[in-house]
Amino acid sequence: MSETMPILRFVYDRRHKASDVKPASVDLEIYFNRQERKFIGTGIKVFPSQWCDTNHIVYHENAEQFNRIIDALKKKVERIFIAMQVDQEPITVQTFTDRYTGKVRPTSFIDFMYDSIAKRQIKESTRKAHLAAWETVRRFGRLRSFNDVTIENIERFDDFLRKEAPTRCQVTIHGYHKRLKPYVIEAYKLRYIENNPYNFFDDERGTSKEREPLTESELERLRTIELSPRLDRVRDLFIFAAYTGLSYSDMCAFRFDLDTVENNGRYFINGERIKTGSKFYTPILPPAMAVLDKHLYDLPTISLQKYNDYLHVIETLMGLRKPLTSHIARHTFATTVAILNDVSIESVSRMLGHKHIATTQIYAKMPDVMVERQAEKLFKIG
Repeated sequence: MSETMPILRFVYDRRHKASDVKPASVDLEIYFNRQERKFIGTGIKVFPSQWCDTNHIVYHENAEQFNRIIDALKKKVERIFIAMQVDQEPITVQTFTDRYTGKVRPTSFIDFMYDSIAKRQIKESTRKAHLAAWETVRRFGRLRSFNDVTIENIERFDDFLRKEAPTRCQVTIHGYHKRLKPYVIEAYKLRYIENNPYNFFDDERGTSKEREPLTESELERLRTIELSPRLDRVRDLFIFAAYTGLSYSDMCAFRFDLDTVENNGRYFINGERIKTGSKFYTPILPPAMAVLDKHLYDLPTISLQKYNDYLHVIETLMGLRKPLTSHIARHTFATTVAILNDVSIESVSRMLGHKHIATTQIYAKMPDVMVERQAEKLFKIG
């Protein structure tokens, strides 16, 4: 039996396998004594430059969210030890593990959901999406215990999603339910809840809103509009993405000296998607090269939330009647920059790192002006 409370600390890359191109896991170390310690995986992987022993996860698009998640894990473990002390239960690796893994029936649904996400064999990108849903459920605050998992609270959660962010479309709301539902069903199968509320909840899928890329004239206005230094840096990132096709996460990971190849004085990015691991090969067009030159080939860094917030400010200053977001830069590259300049859909797919042409077709919409150009040939038919 341990006479004192175990010591908790987060450990990064305990197997020493991380590199500039390979992320590693963040684990919670529980130090019982010199002979006993336990590690709990957080399900989160980051690169060495994104970890700090004091501030934890930094320079990552989901840094704030991930830090809240790992802090919640630490608090959960602390609550288990406090409960064990109150129950006068011996504190050992085995007794703690029994409580943590649910051999002792859990009482917290929110903890059960987190643990289930960490244990599931799913892609890291999928795990991030499920952790984001868990964070939203935690913010909602009415699905804490298994007794809270009722049809009434699922309906309240649906209402919460709509009120918290009025711009959320039905597809996005459906996504939150889609990621919560497996853990509700699992709790039902384990008999932690008497009924599965999703058997009685009508969750419509909805249809996605079509993203509108910037036109040539809008892109030119964005490049020339006078902005403050802070907004200017944000504009530079958008321009770089709009003339390379990189997503936000791939742009954050981009290193000019490691990720580019030169061919006849022109530079190309030869990379691998962070999200899917698929290869891509895309040119660094002159406006993007100008951005790199301006920043001495080291792009500015900013969180995704701040990036999108400042893009909305630029959107207002420009008087755009369409949203300006990080995603729009990638769509603008596919449609306005590439397709409008007669680049084949197969080449655009390779540049974007898509595994299937169908995915590229979602990004690369045929602009009206392109249809008009092609129609000129038809008008010549006598």
